[in-house]
Amino acid sequence: MERTPRILFVDDDADIVNAIKLGLERQGFRVEAFVRSRDALSSFEPDKFDLALLDIDMPELDGFQLAHKLIEIDGRLIVCFLTAFSGRFEEPFSLEFPKLSTDCFLRKPMTIAELSTAIHKLLKM
Repeated sequence: MERTPRILFVDDDADIVNAIKLGLERQGFRVEAFVRSRDALSSFEPDKFDLALLDIDMPELDGFQLAHKLIEIDGRLIVCFLTAFSGRFEEPFSLEFPKLSTDCFLRKPMTIAELSTAIHKLLKM
């Protein structure tokens, strides 16, 4: 029996968090969602998630800072960034994460079906 993919989702917009969490759960994913990056970090444990979906532009810790900390805890974690700002973050991303592919950028807004398809591809399902 195949295990249900576990997703960590962090975005500082509560409406987006609620909509995406509910939508992904309806698609069969297990989702833990947070509106504060520090809350996500404090509850994070190694091997708990298959994928982290992180907004980039957040207070406290931005998505890049949060990703660094999550990867330090769990080096096998797949990290994907969500952004509404096309092209704005690719250069800082490539400097911050030279070993990660820019395929890990998903553009907001997107439908739950599009997001689900992207997650399946990232997790090679």
